[in-house]
Amino acid sequence: MGLTLPADRYGFKDAHKGETVWVIGSGSSLDYIPREFFADKTCVCVNLVGTTLQLDRFYTVSHYHADAIEVATMRPDLPVIVPENDLGSYLAAAPATEPNIYHFPTGPQLFGAFDPLRDWPTDPEQLVVGPTSLHMTMHFAAYLGAAHIVIVGADCGTLDDRSNFAGYSIGDNPFQVWQRVLGMVADQIRASGTSVHSLNPFVNFALEGHKFQGPTVTIN
Repeated sequence: MGLTLPADRYGFKDAHKGETVWVIGSGSSLDYIPREFFADKTCVCVNLVGTTLQLDRFYTVSHYHADAIEVATMRPDLPVIVPENDLGSYLAAAPATEPNIYHFPTGPQLFGAFDPLRDWPTDPEQLVVGPTSLHMTMHFAAYLGAAHIVIVGADCGTLDDRSNFAGYSIGDNPFQVWQRVLGMVADQIRASGTSVHSLNPFVNFALEGHKFQGPTVTIN
């Protein structure tokens, strides 16, 4: 189940139609999922997640051209998806021009002011851009034609006081914004006919005794 490098971005449309696509973030819950779990799955990874996890096959989606260039250079055999312009916090990265990088049109980067109901693109070839690359990653999974999207590691909080899985660089974590927007982004995708769920790596919602702290909830 290799991933191909199409001639242009339009080649991704419905490339995995009817499949379950796994969207992988950087939350510390990933420390409780063996890497081989993803071996036979279609995975779309946020930013540097795929290379940090050392997965074999994966798509990468990032707002950050610098991250995209790093992944594309390390894995020239795999597709990397970016907005036409860098939409990170600093908006100053060099353009991403590697041959395995594909540029998609998006709306403007509104950060915490992003409202999925108001700002969702009406052009079917445009990907949504929200305050985290995760939102564009989810939308790209839907663009691939996913029947079901399963999100992994979008914790929106800390697990055992850690925000990211081991080995991943810790960046800004505006959990309150992410938690507020994530469900609304999922609802927009669900409205198009794709189901959206998340993976709990533990046997139940009690998290097997692990401590979770989010903006509005504490477990254990």
